[in-house]
Formats: sequence, structure tokens, C-alpha cells
Amino acid sequence: MDAKKIKEIIQRIYQRYPSLRGISPQVREIYIPELNQKRVTFTFRMTSLTENNKRIPKWIRATVNEQGKILKISSSK
Repeated sequence: MDAKKIKEIIQRIYQRYPSLRGISPQVREIYIPELNQKRVTFTFRMTSLTENNKRIPKWIRATVNEQGKILKISSSK
């Protein structure tokens, strides 16, 4: 996947989750032999503060197909 398409996908995720702005994702490309297709995962990691000032790790992962369509987004609590 080219860099331009990756930037467009990241911008779409930022629109959906504004709290992620400024956080760079880890990008991984996975090949699925059963489907003969590639998938790309974008993993955003951050920490949030609770009301009693404890830090909680939080992540959001988006799975995208070769055409740039977001197939699935999952997040931690």
C-alpha cells in the first residue's frame, strides 16, 4: 500500500476518533493465504487518565483491505 493511501486512511480514523490526533500508528501488512489477499492493520496506542489520576493504556486497531476500505475497528476499554 502506498504512503498516500495510508495517510488518507489515518485521516479517516482521526475524524472518527479525534482524541487520536497526533498519535502515529504502527502499520503492519498481513497476507491471508486462504483469501489470497493482503490486510493492513493500524494500531494506535495511548494512555488515558482516570478520575483518580491513574493511567490506563488504551489502543485502537483498524483493519483495512488492499483497496483502502476499513473492514473493522476495535478498541480497548
